[in-house]
Amino acid sequence: MSYILILNSGSSSLKAEVFEAKTLSRKISANLERVGAVSSFLVYEQNYKKIKVNFGSGIKNHQHALKELIKILPDNIYRRIILVGHRIVHGGEEFMEPVILSQKIIKKISRYNSFAPLHNPVNLQTAAAALAEFPLARHVGVFDTQFFKDLAEHVYLFAIPVKYYADHGLRKYGFHGLSHENMLRQAQQTFGRKNLNLITCHIGNGVSISAIRHGRAFDTSMGLTPLSGAAMGTRSGDLDPYIPLYLLKELKISPELVYQELNYNSGLKGLCGVSDFRDILFLAGLKVQNYQGNLKRTKKKKALALLALHIYLYNIQRYVASYAALLGKVDAVVFSGGVGQNRPAVRQSIINAVHFCHQPKILTVKANESLLIAQKIHQFRRSKPALVRES
Repeated sequence: MSYILILNSGSSSLKAEVFEAKTLSRKISANLERVGAVSSFLVYEQNYKKIKVNFGSGIKNHQHALKELIKILPDNIYRRIILVGHRIVHGGEEFMEPVILSQKIIKKISRYNSFAPLHNPVNLQTAAAALAEFPLARHVGVFDTQFFKDLAEHVYLFAIPVKYYADHGLRKYGFHGLSHENMLRQAQQTFGRKNLNLITCHIGNGVSISAIRHGRAFDTSMGLTPLSGAAMGTRSGDLDPYIPLYLLKELKISPELVYQELNYNSGLKGLCGVSDFRDILFLAGLKVQNYQGNLKRTKKKKALALLALHIYLYNIQRYVASYAALLGKVDAVVFSGGVGQNRPAVRQSIINAVHFCHQPKILTVKANESLLIAQKIHQFRRSKPALVRES
C-alpha cells in the first residue's frame, strides 16, 4: 500500500493530510498552528482519535513544523509516501497547472512571491524542505490561481497602460481557487449537473467572492494579489488607489509600513482593533456559542464592532449583488470558510440584502482542499516507496 501526503502551509500554520494512494481515503489529518510564535501546538487525528501536542518553546519556522509533523507518521505510512502535493498560492501566468517541483522550479515560482507575500514564501520554503525529507517521492505544486485561468481578457485586465501587463504580468489572477472549485464540485453533485450558475463565497479571515457561469469561473473579487476585493480580517480589500499614494507622499510613511498597514492592520482589525470574528461578535454584544470572550466590553468598542460588522457584510453583499445581476439566474449561492460555513446569521444577512431574479438555493460546503489537491495530482503518482525512515 502507498500513500499521498498533502501539505498546505499558511502564514503561521502547516496542515498535512495523508491519503491512501489508490482509493484516496483519508488516513491522517494534522494541523500545526502558531508557527513562528510561542505556544505552538499540533492537533492531529488518527484512527478516529484526536491528539494534541503543545510546544511550549514554539515552532520557529515551517521547516521545523514539517519535521514535527513527520514525527507523527507511523513507519508503515512514512516509508510508503510516493507523492507529495503542495498548495502554492501564486505562480503568475507561467504556472497555472499542477507542476512537478524541483529546486529549479521552486526558484522560478519565487519570482511571483511579491504578488502573494503572506503565503508564497512559506509555501515554497515548505516545498523545499519536503523535497529534502522525501527525496524519492514525486512532489507536485497545485496553484490557487488555477481555477481562474480561463477568465476573459476584459475581466482580468486592469485599465492601466497595457505595457504593465505585457512586461510585468500585472492583471487579475484570483485566489482561494481550490476553495471555489471545491464549492463548484459540491454544488454539481447536489444538483446532479455541471452547467450551473453560482456565486461562491469563501468567507473567513480572508474573503473572496466568485461568479461561476455555466460551470466555469467568470469573475472573482480578488485581483493581482489577495489584498484586493472585500474587506477581510486584517486586509483592507478594495480602496481608492490614491490612498496608498497619499500615505506615501503626504504622510511620508515608508512603503514597508504602508504594506504592513494594508495587509496586517486594516480590515476588521483596523476598524475595531481585533480580527477574530468571534471577538467582534462578542464585543458587538451578540451571542457566540462555545466561546468565552475575555475582552472588556465598552460602549465605544461595541459601536466600533457593530460598524466593522456592517462594513464587512456590506462589502460581501455588494459583490454578491453585482454578480447576481451579471449572471441573471443564479442556481445557488455557496458558502465556505470559517465564517461562511459556521455562521447562519451571516449567510442570511447576505442573502436578504440582495435581489435575485430567481431565488437561489443556499448551500454550505466544508473546506476539503487537501482531497481536491490529491485528486488533481493523482496522475503523477509513482509506484516505489519514498523513503525508509532512519532509526
